[in-house]
Amino acid sequence: MLSWIYPALLVLVLADLFLIDVLPGGLSVHSLVGLVLVSAVALHLFDQRAWISRTVRRALSRRGLHKAVRRVGVRDGSLLIAGLALVVTGLVQWSGVPAAKPWHSTATVAFLITAGVHLWGNRRRLAHRIRETGRLFRPGR
Repeated sequence: MLSWIYPALLVLVLADLFLIDVLPGGLSVHSLVGLVLVSAVALHLFDQRAWISRTVRRALSRRGLHKAVRRVGVRDGSLLIAGLALVVTGLVQWSGVPAAKPWHSTATVAFLITAGVHLWGNRRRLAHRIRETGRLFRPGR
C-alpha cells in the first residue's frame, strides 16, 4: 500500500492552490504542480485497484451493489469525473484557449467539494488509523 500518497495529495492540492498567484510565472508553476498531482492521483487509484475492480465487478453482476457501496461508488465516481474535468479544462487553458478559464475555475470548485466529501466519507478509517498507530501512515510501510 502506498500510505504516503495521502499526505502527499493534500500537500500537492494546497501547493497548487497557493502557488498560482504567488510566484512569478505562476501559471507554469501551477501547471507543473497540477501535473505532479495528476501523477499522485494515478498512484492512489493504482493502489486502490483491488477495491475498484471488486466494486465494478459487483456493479455489473446480477446482485448489484449494496446501498452503502453504491453511495460510495457514486461519491468516488463524482470525484473522478470532477478530477478529469479539472485536468481536461486545465490542459485546454494551458494550450492557450482563454475561454477555458471559467470552466477550469468551475471544475476546481467541483473537485475541491468532491475531494472534501471523499475525505469526510473516509474520516472514520483515517481517524482509526491515526488512533491505532499514532500516525496517518500505516506501520511498516
